[in-house]
Amino acid sequence: MRVLYLEPFDSGSHAEFTRTLVGGLDAEVTALTLPGRHWKWRMRGAVPWWVETEPEALAARYDVIFASAYVPLAELRGLAPALATTPAVLYFHENQLTYPVREAHAHVRDHHYAFTQIVSALAADRCVFNSAHNRDGFLTEAERFVRRMPDFVPAASVAGLRERCEVLGLPLRLPDLPDEALAPRPVDPDRGPLIVWPHRWEYDKHPELFFEALQALNDRDLPFRVAVCGQRFSTVPDVFDAMRPVLGDRVVAWGRVEPRADYEALLGEADLVVSTADHEFFGAAMVEAAWCGAEPLVPDRLAYPEIFAERYRYRHDDALAPMLEARVRWGLAGHSLRADRRAELSRYRADAMVPRYDALLARVAGV
Repeated sequence: MRVLYLEPFDSGSHAEFTRTLVGGLDAEVTALTLPGRHWKWRMRGAVPWWVETEPEALAARYDVIFASAYVPLAELRGLAPALATTPAVLYFHENQLTYPVREAHAHVRDHHYAFTQIVSALAADRCVFNSAHNRDGFLTEAERFVRRMPDFVPAASVAGLRERCEVLGLPLRLPDLPDEALAPRPVDPDRGPLIVWPHRWEYDKHPELFFEALQALNDRDLPFRVAVCGQRFSTVPDVFDAMRPVLGDRVVAWGRVEPRADYEALLGEADLVVSTADHEFFGAAMVEAAWCGAEPLVPDRLAYPEIFAERYRYRHDDALAPMLEARVRWGLAGHSLRADRRAELSRYRADAMVPRYDALLARVAGV
């Protein structure tokens, strides 16, 4: 089977997905990627750039196309005629209909990109989402969105997309761990549990809520340590600079932990891992940390109910601080917060997920 893989925004989780999938498929894969920056220009410009610079690749014969939803698929079919009838899978890591917008820009969402993804979905043979939360949000908002058109509304076509959609989670390269690394381990009563927050330092991850919960622990003089990991950018929410001196020597990591082996070693020491996300279409960092033994605390919304059992979820933002305090006190009472959660999460291992992608592509290709 010959596969054309297209990703105009090959950075972060997209790049990890590319490496895992392209390296694992039982197929001959031609991969065209571009660096993950300037996402709006990537969505608008990737296809004409590839048409100009990769004419041989786009003129070749493939059994199936696997394209990120950053690819305007209808434009690809029009500008690369050899691909016009090649079966295509459109994969949604996220979607521009429900991706959160900064509060300061809440009234200036650029709907052109949302509509581009709707049209791309109409041009695809199969639309695949990394979570039901992602799929359902896209389909609901797509039907609502097109009804804003003044006339000639393709409502039936958009409603019909549901039949072509399915969910296939991320294939994650989760580390092989010896059983002893996940054995119960009491919390050190002097240092307290290690709490990890492994997210991008951006507004949609709601860092303020996390730091409020830590401040509550601090106010009660409970011992704890914290690792605030994840990618940071030139501009970050003010709360990070405000809380760094408050946390003082409780901090064991502040910013992205590299190389990867060091990050996995940190997760191997973590007792708790917390998400405060307002936006999460999957949650790979939380899966990785829980796989390595940390107990997850996640909001009871977004994609998390699909992944984590109810005992790990807090129902509303005000419930995080008391839930976190209760877990810290439980650990300080001599109990282990770490546990072997591999059975709960093994379905996301690459060796379990990639064969499902192979089967999907073969089914769409008809081979």
